[in-house]
Amino acid sequence: MQTQVLPNFVKVKRKISPAYVALKTVAILGLAFLCVIFLFPVLWMIVSSLKTQEQIYAQLSSWRTFLPATWNVSKWFVSYKNLFNSFDYFGRSILNSVIYCSVTILGVLLLNSFAGYALARLEFPGSRVIGTIVLLLIIVPVETSIVPLYVILKNLGLLTKELRVVGYLIPNFVSAFYIFMFRQFFVGMPKELEEAARIDGSGRLSTYFRIIMPLSKAIFATVAIFTFMGAWNEYVFAQLMFSKPEQQPLQVFLQLVNSFNPKDLSMVMAALTFSTIPIAIVYVFCQRYIIEGVSFSGLK
Repeated sequence: MQTQVLPNFVKVKRKISPAYVALKTVAILGLAFLCVIFLFPVLWMIVSSLKTQEQIYAQLSSWRTFLPATWNVSKWFVSYKNLFNSFDYFGRSILNSVIYCSVTILGVLLLNSFAGYALARLEFPGSRVIGTIVLLLIIVPVETSIVPLYVILKNLGLLTKELRVVGYLIPNFVSAFYIFMFRQFFVGMPKELEEAARIDGSGRLSTYFRIIMPLSKAIFATVAIFTFMGAWNEYVFAQLMFSKPEQQPLQVFLQLVNSFNPKDLSMVMAALTFSTIPIAIVYVFCQRYIIEGVSFSGLK
């Protein structure tokens, strides 16, 4: 009796058991429940920024606290208008955050990718020791280096009025974690690509910019996203560096909004919305790059 072998492209439909359907349903409901728990504070914050302070407190114990007080769109952004009118440098703080983030991203991508590529490809005395030190630095909390870093910047003369922004940006250009991520990614790339380019007469730097970087879009996008989120949320070091409102990023300027007397809760919610929305947008639209870059770099 001959046994009929089905071709590889023929898919055999499997019967889905009730237990599998029940398990899937429970998993989806559980994830939806967790999603609601994590998102409802953000939803309340955004909706509250569209109300007046009196409306927020009046509807706080009702389910209407998650809905706008009125459906007249022209009255939704009164708190945002009051926010810009009450604080002269609020718009400047948003611009400062955008500038600081942009410069930090460029510096991080350039310097950390160079360091990661050197540790992955170049053989020189002490290369393994440096790689081990970089790995050990990942476990050191950043907060422990803030005071020594401030003292170093002061001794270098980078805390003057003209150079304070430079002193704030330079320490953020290098990260042991990002160096390790780049190093792991470059180790997984085939060396034959660089050897072929070297045979064609391309130098090390030219090979890096013309071949390595175009093939490393995933890790560059991942590090750029992580850097943006870290730079945008920076507070402790920025508060230590900037005492004048015109130089402060948004996260530091928020304390002025929160301590404004008399405090307007709707303005506070509007300022927090400005602080939160960019991070949410970047993560939602770029999460596939994060997953791809982290998986390619071998991180768990």
